[in-house]
Amino acid sequence: MNIMQSDISEANTTEAPPSSQGSWIALLTVAITAFALVTSEFLPIGVLNDIAADLHVSVGTAGLMITLPGVMAAFAAPLLPVSVKNLDRRYLLLGLTATMVGANAITAIAPNFEILLLSRFILGFAIGGFWATAIALSGRLAPSHLPIAKATATVMAGVTLATVLGVPIGTWLSDAYGWRTSFGITSVIGFVVLLLGFKFIPSLKPESAIHFRDLPALLRINKARQGLIIILLIGLAHFSSYSYLTPFFKNSAGFDSATISSLLLMFGIAGIFGNAFAGYSSNLNVRYTFAFVAICFAVVFFGFPLFAIHTSGAFILTALWGFAFGAFPTTANIWMFLHAPHAVEKGMPLFVGFFQIMIASGALIGGYVVDHFNANILLYSVLSFIILAVISIFTLSRGLNNPKQETCSISSE
Repeated sequence: MNIMQSDISEANTTEAPPSSQGSWIALLTVAITAFALVTSEFLPIGVLNDIAADLHVSVGTAGLMITLPGVMAAFAAPLLPVSVKNLDRRYLLLGLTATMVGANAITAIAPNFEILLLSRFILGFAIGGFWATAIALSGRLAPSHLPIAKATATVMAGVTLATVLGVPIGTWLSDAYGWRTSFGITSVIGFVVLLLGFKFIPSLKPESAIHFRDLPALLRINKARQGLIIILLIGLAHFSSYSYLTPFFKNSAGFDSATISSLLLMFGIAGIFGNAFAGYSSNLNVRYTFAFVAICFAVVFFGFPLFAIHTSGAFILTALWGFAFGAFPTTANIWMFLHAPHAVEKGMPLFVGFFQIMIASGALIGGYVVDHFNANILLYSVLSFIILAVISIFTLSRGLNNPKQETCSISSE
């Protein structure tokens, strides 16, 4: 993802001027905001059983905590950049950070499941708005001498740290002090970041506006549409099942909390290697990279019910799952840059919304199957999405290789 996003930024015609007022602390402030947002979004995965038991709902129903933010983010990502028009992006970032702080605080004290869902709905607004604007601002937030590629990588490091540290630590805190403590601490982190933002984030006047007619830019390009089909199938498979990973480990495998936290940490660490692999491999052939990622997912979903009930098998398959997911968004973004480079900037808000729809739909599908059947049935069911994705890669997208000029552009980074 880092490589992809850096190239998108360099493709823009409105790069940050040399006189940028950005600084390292402004850039790090936004990176920590990304850490807090991603932790907030996926923290329920590690504490779903505890929330379900405490608020007297089923695990599948508790999965709405993941579905609702995705739904709201899917609307906010394309609509917010259009709606705010000429608003100084400094105030937009601060407002979204404040929204995250408030949403997590409400979650931490929610007296019932209905109020908790309301807080998650509010969080989705912050998630969608942040991702639709933050990446484009990374170059202007950084010191003037820092390349845009490194600035973008710094912001995206917050996402990686959230996967590696945020969710596992949140799960550990939940086991030790209760799930409400995890969300309360995330809210406090957000508040500290908000104070830093008021002090260090510079004025970020918009240089151009995105209009509604610009949003479907990627949908107008055939090669981009082919990629979207593959992304949709793989994304639905992952998000349908990953949302219920902890219930599987607890209910089907019978692992204790310490083992589950270790497995989630393993998932995150493997994701770092998956991201690095995809950045290199997609430069060579993004279609074959997608095929390899899909095959990794297929091995995971087929093997999990059989082998992940044992500790060694669980660690191996969870690492493979984390590797595949770490590679997935990176490959998805690079596909769009290679095959629709001139449409990416204006199409990015809708692309972010597309990802959020996958998260929401996946959690909803997974919740229904878990409630009415079990986690094993869920894993075997999503395997069909992966099979369709592989078929699409080798039929619908057959022969679609990296354009030479774009490949050279990325390789020169």
